[in-house]
Amino acid sequence: MSNKKQKKQFNIIFRIVIILVICSIIVFLFPKAGSFQYEFQKGMPWRYETLYAPFDFPIYKTEAELEAESAKVAKEQPPIFNLNENVKHTQLTKFIAATDKYMTPGNSAAIELLRKKLAVFYDYGILQLPDALEAGNIKTIKIVHNNIGRDVDFQNVYTLKKAYSALNELVQSLSLPKTVKEHILSLNLNNYIQPNLEFDASKTSLQLANQLKNISLTQGMVRNGEVIIAKRELVTPEKVKLLNSLKTEYRHNAGSSSGNLRLTGGQIILTLTALTIFSIFFYYSKKRIFYNNKEFIFLYASFLATVLLGSVGYYQNINMLSLPVLFFVIIVNILVGSRSALYLLLSSSLLISYFAPNSYMYIFMQIAAGIVAIFGLAQLQRRGQLFISIFFIFLTYVAVYIAFLLTQEGEFVLTHLFGLLWLFVNCLLLSLTYPVIYIFERIFGFISEITLIELSNPNHPALRALTKKAPGTFQHSLMVANLAEEAIYRIGGNPLLTRTGALYHDIGKSYDPIYFIENQTGGINPHDQCEFDVSAQHIINHVTQGEELAKKYNLPEAIINFIRTHHGKSKVKYFYNSFKNKYPDKPIDETLFTYAGPDPVSKECSVVMMADAVEAVSRTLRDKTEDNITKLVNDIIDGQVADGRFQNADITFKDIAAVKRVFIDMLTNIYHSRIAYPPLKKTEKPKDKNKEDEK
Repeated sequence: MSNKKQKKQFNIIFRIVIILVICSIIVFLFPKAGSFQYEFQKGMPWRYETLYAPFDFPIYKTEAELEAESAKVAKEQPPIFNLNENVKHTQLTKFIAATDKYMTPGNSAAIELLRKKLAVFYDYGILQLPDALEAGNIKTIKIVHNNIGRDVDFQNVYTLKKAYSALNELVQSLSLPKTVKEHILSLNLNNYIQPNLEFDASKTSLQLANQLKNISLTQGMVRNGEVIIAKRELVTPEKVKLLNSLKTEYRHNAGSSSGNLRLTGGQIILTLTALTIFSIFFYYSKKRIFYNNKEFIFLYASFLATVLLGSVGYYQNINMLSLPVLFFVIIVNILVGSRSALYLLLSSSLLISYFAPNSYMYIFMQIAAGIVAIFGLAQLQRRGQLFISIFFIFLTYVAVYIAFLLTQEGEFVLTHLFGLLWLFVNCLLLSLTYPVIYIFERIFGFISEITLIELSNPNHPALRALTKKAPGTFQHSLMVANLAEEAIYRIGGNPLLTRTGALYHDIGKSYDPIYFIENQTGGINPHDQCEFDVSAQHIINHVTQGEELAKKYNLPEAIINFIRTHHGKSKVKYFYNSFKNKYPDKPIDETLFTYAGPDPVSKECSVVMMADAVEAVSRTLRDKTEDNITKLVNDIIDGQVADGRFQNADITFKDIAAVKRVFIDMLTNIYHSRIAYPPLKKTEKPKDKNKEDEK
């Protein structure tokens, strides 16, 4: 078996393995619960046939109902206090000792009544409420003594303030001499009123948790065969509750081993379908990317990462609207292209919607916002573009979100503002794509429009070195860049990539600039002293030397492709023909006169190859008329086509014809005939006007 065939088989197996691994991960992430086969929205008609209950199932309370019931239980939950008997004994002993000196025969009855009243307060219980409890919300409390609890009306116990006020009023009402009352009040009654009921936070919390657990999740039953909803019937809130209850029961019934097996099988089919769609898109429209290992891994890793991002909301209980699932779609759009990003958006959204509670709304929102992102960032050349596009993404999200609320809920209430807040968080996280782009450029060798703008700056060290060492070559590169950029605009492609690649395609000439005619001055030509094969090698070497320089300056692989392909596998025809003419009978080693290549595979590299050859030869035309320029352009490009230079490139004959037309028009305008200025005739010296006036 040939190496080429083995390599092809390995590539196929490698891609199948990657796809199966991604499928396994996604299926593992999918919820292991049965999926309800009906899609419905509140406020919309039921689109299916009349639905009958397939089995008995309970009606589950809604989240709002459970929250309201939980809040009611928490509000009515009696706080638990522990009775401390030592407080009563200690405080009464202190109070008796403090009032003994007032126990005269006339005052003893009143003082004894005062002591008994304080004892009654402690018998009912004196407490101090913690900050977490509000007296207005408490109806009863539970007092625990010797592990026995009893419920007591909150009105029958005393707070510190209530006990002090009652004791103070009693002193004022007693039939005691005024001086005695004043002395008793000066004892500071607060010193004898201390809480004997101590709040037990742990027991209260435990009791509340137990009561919340006892809240029933259901209310009522639907019997087998009962009508749940009729065809075309409006989906009211009551119907939503019934349908959601049936949906919940489907999930519970899928928990058996046979149910899990069927569920997993269905999820595998769904995932493989989405991955197959994704793969077919690339195979038929971006075959070059499909067979490039780095780009293949990047795109399928982006697919997996997008689905992983979408699953976070389900497993971490995060609102799905806050997840920036367009993150990798935007990165693919900027680095690979809008078509690839669209494929990623459509395929991944099919799977991510599986995690969303309202899958129809979610997939509608993502596709709408994703299309805005793709076309808004088709060519990212300024940082402001990203933030403007994210703003329009946010507006799209908001518009679709509100539209669905109005159709499903019939109103937009204050609580829905939280959805807008989550969408804002989503778009805020999307702004992080800008710094992440650079990381992916470095790892996978992609090149963004922003990087291309930086590289096309003439102050880049590589271009400055070319300007100083080979100014003629730099001017040639500028002309090639102008021709190629205009042509690629006409036939479709990446104009900025084409221009930047053209600027760098000849940087290898800065090693030995004197060997190239555009840099020769004073009639000195070193080729006059060289054999034809040696001269050919000097010319050919500028490609390999250009690659070395590009790697030295850390230029991206996309730019290096222009350097290595701008001559393809063509020959240095001038020296090749000269050798054959001088030595017609001598064997010729054609490798000495042939560039190593490879031939261009992209439309952009092909156009630069054409522009390079046409611009170089056009300089040699003596009579630069439109007819001569037309013949030159047609001869050169037709020769390249005949030599098979564009066999591997994604460029059509129609594109090539358009490129020729652009080159002819531009070169004709550049070399247009100028009007000859008439010579200035010698005239008589002007007469002095003052003297003329005197005459």
